[in-house]
Amino acid sequence: MAFAPSLSAAPFSASSQQIYYAEDQQVLPHRYSDIPLWLNKLNKAERVSLTGGSYWLVKKLNITEPNQWITNVEGPVIENIDYYLYSEGNQIRHLSSGYLHSYDYLFSYARHIDTPTLGGYWLITRISSQYYTDQPQLSFGLKSEMTQLYHWRASVITLCLGALLILAIYNGAVGLVQQDRVFAYFSTYLFSITLSLGFIFHVGVHLFHIKLLSIHLLPILAIPVFSVLFYSRFLNLEKYAPRLWHASRYIVGLSIIAVPIAAIWVNYAVVLIYSVVVLWISLALASALQCWRQGSKQAQMFILSTLLLLIPAMLLTMSMVPKNSTTLLAADLSVIISCVLSTLFMSLALHYKFKRLTLESLLVTQQLNQERDAARLDALTNLKNRYAFNEYVNNIEFTDSQSTCLALVDIDYLKSINDQSGHQEGDKLIKLVAEALSMVLTEKVQLFRIGGDEFAAFSIHLNRSDMDEKLAIADKIVQLNGSAHSGISFGCATTDECQDPEQLFYRADMTMYQQKAQRKRKTKPLAIQESL
Repeated sequence: MAFAPSLSAAPFSASSQQIYYAEDQQVLPHRYSDIPLWLNKLNKAERVSLTGGSYWLVKKLNITEPNQWITNVEGPVIENIDYYLYSEGNQIRHLSSGYLHSYDYLFSYARHIDTPTLGGYWLITRISSQYYTDQPQLSFGLKSEMTQLYHWRASVITLCLGALLILAIYNGAVGLVQQDRVFAYFSTYLFSITLSLGFIFHVGVHLFHIKLLSIHLLPILAIPVFSVLFYSRFLNLEKYAPRLWHASRYIVGLSIIAVPIAAIWVNYAVVLIYSVVVLWISLALASALQCWRQGSKQAQMFILSTLLLLIPAMLLTMSMVPKNSTTLLAADLSVIISCVLSTLFMSLALHYKFKRLTLESLLVTQQLNQERDAARLDALTNLKNRYAFNEYVNNIEFTDSQSTCLALVDIDYLKSINDQSGHQEGDKLIKLVAEALSMVLTEKVQLFRIGGDEFAAFSIHLNRSDMDEKLAIADKIVQLNGSAHSGISFGCATTDECQDPEQLFYRADMTMYQQKAQRKRKTKPLAIQESL
């Protein structure tokens, strides 16, 4: 709850803060003049204990101009605050504030207070709490200036909490879409940070009136749990640093065990939680450094992110050190800003990983598609092969609403050419036939090479007579560009006259061999010495 007004030449002066131990039966002085003697009877304290207790915070004021004022106890979580303002005229003003009371200002224990006369005042404040998260600082200043700064501080805190919540939702959505636990763990890590800071800055009290000091700091213990789950997978810690991976698992266990302990022994909650947090950040940094040394490319950004978390960690370890109002403001805002920057860096690292994984996935998909297409292509002709032909046949629908025409093509005398002139000449003839078929059959026709000298064509746009006409043209092209005996035999069948793929293939095959037999009767046998 830190806040530090930066006041310019205020029309008042104030002594430094004095801290005294407060006891239950102590009676406040009745008059302004009795206060010095009353203070001499109190036991002075150098600082408040993090394990809680009751204390007096005392300042002497001198008001030189009439104005409106604000007083506040900045720094820790405090259950009860009682402000007593004594004037030289023995007028006493009493105001109450604290964690268990209502709030005049967002995220602050500040109270508006009037000074009826000019001159000297004693500001005596009694604080009591089951624990303190920091050293308290009693402040007093002009209402106009301090109100402006309170609103500015509340705006910064609200924006930071909103940014953390947006990052948590975004990474959670990415994790859900990608089915990636790294993003899911990072999202829960961000949610735990947001929830913890929300409790620290009393959002739960403001919005939901949750006033249970025993659970106020417990969400902090969820941060190490989800952080370890996240960075163990993100850094591949089990591979690069197995010992640190096991140590990180102990941190998870320690955090879980600390929850009921902190809830039961509330006075020691701050000491226990701060110790767990410091151990967690130290171990996270050591893990990142070790993974970086072992060659993990993702460790660099995590190191930077963890170094930013060292700022609030160092401030936690300095909780026993008294601070002035300016230091408290810096500590207060640096905690939340450091958390935002740290998580932002990690979000950028995960975004880079997300883009890299997406690119790798696209490349793998592209490679698989290329391999799949290559597995369905004939290497010699670049036409679809028998495997692709079988896939296509399995998807044909034998219905009356749409007819598909199948044409089977066979190269005449290919075996004789291979035997007499060699396979190189045979391959040339195969390529010639493929080019001729591709030329006369448009892209509306699915063309396949299904065997050494066999081709097949499917079309839903050409009927049987159209297909015969185009294949006859292809036959002429082959004859003109090949030898005198080069040519193709072909046969067609349609699905509307067949019931299944086997019958379709059989009808086309029989028609093709009938044509081949007729051609053989008209053509003389190929001479042994003739070449293409």
